[in-house]
Amino acid sequence: MQAIQAGTAGAVQAIGEVSAVIEQISQLQVTIAAAAEEQTATTNEMSHSISQSATGTNQIAANITDWTSNTTTEGASESRQAVEELARMSTALRGLVARFTC
Repeated sequence: MQAIQAGTAGAVQAIGEVSAVIEQISQLQVTIAAAAEEQTATTNEMSHSISQSATGTNQIAANITDWTSNTTTEGASESRQAVEELARMSTALRGLVARFTC
């Protein structure tokens, strides 16, 4: 009878130790799951930030293109106006020179 009780006590102790190990594994599993969830959230946030940066970069490039186009058009228009003014001044100068040479 004592042998059975001793065997039963040993089995109960072994089951307790196995239960403790299972509890530790369960706690580690929860910790790992929380870390994985946090890493996923961080990765998603980084992906979103990169996407926004790319969109912003594309908008900046488009704005530069628009500005360059407008600047080139304005520059050409100003150059044309300057040439026209020079042509008028040249004509006026020829007229003044013609008065003195006649």
